[in-house]
Amino acid sequence: MRYFHPWNKFLMSDIKINDLNKNGLYPEFLIKEINDSLRYYIKKYKRIPGILRDAIEYSIENNGKRFRPVLCLLTAISIGKDYHAFLPTACAIEFIHTYSLIHDDLPSMDNDDFRRGKPSCHKKFSEDIAILTGDALFAEAISLIIKYQKTDNGTKIRVLEEIAHASGVEGMVAGQVIDVYYSGKKMNSKQLEYMHQKKTGKLIIASVRCAAVLCGTSDEYLEKFTEYARNLGLAFQITDDILDVTADSNMVGEKAGKITLKGKNTYPEMWGISRSKEIAADKINKAITILKSMKIDYELLVNIANFLLLREA
Repeated sequence: MRYFHPWNKFLMSDIKINDLNKNGLYPEFLIKEINDSLRYYIKKYKRIPGILRDAIEYSIENNGKRFRPVLCLLTAISIGKDYHAFLPTACAIEFIHTYSLIHDDLPSMDNDDFRRGKPSCHKKFSEDIAILTGDALFAEAISLIIKYQKTDNGTKIRVLEEIAHASGVEGMVAGQVIDVYYSGKKMNSKQLEYMHQKKTGKLIIASVRCAAVLCGTSDEYLEKFTEYARNLGLAFQITDDILDVTADSNMVGEKAGKITLKGKNTYPEMWGISRSKEIAADKINKAITILKSMKIDYELLVNIANFLLLREA
């Protein structure tokens, strides 16, 4: 079954990027669905310390694009499934992403006072509460899948394995360790890509793979989805780094150029803005080529890939 959506007219596989308009590329309706579901789950925390509930709500409530959970739901849609059934896993992924941001902002890590235009969790609630809030969100992400994701136990374990792998010593934590260790030191291109693939790419890959696993896709298609997401994840981080250097601070919600000022290793720092944009575009083209080799309803996944090259936040 193929799904029709009014923004499918913006399918851009054969259009030059300079001719594109970002309007219509992002499935905004899914953001509302995810936000409503996040609030639903948070409201269930009635017997926890009030400051913890406040910190969780504060950190989860934002004007972000919910890129990772949206990608999870779009993967299900592309396979012909009703995305509503995948909201628990999508929300769990957003919990994990939020936990990682809370910890990244801490003074011992990136030391950022603002996140998406408002004070970081540790600035609002104190460092100790921020650490514990991040810990809680990670644990509750696992709980969401166990309690609410409808599937057989074997599949549920596979989904949990995907999330654990993406979050742990071979995923986000590994990438963050490399980022911290090399702060103020020069990386080579292979080290830079490795860091980004772990720190950012692994959870993006898990967002796609979790949906594919829940849909019961073949091993062949699971690998294709993985390669699509791997290219997408690197393009996401490159464009994110470009925004940190070039975008207006009101758009990104943080001080423009902060990464360069801190001596962080980024694609713009290594390759320059122009070449970084070319690398990101190449990754997007590879991701789209993979999608077109699959017998799925790939339009929305193509659109969100192209959106990365045009995003302003």
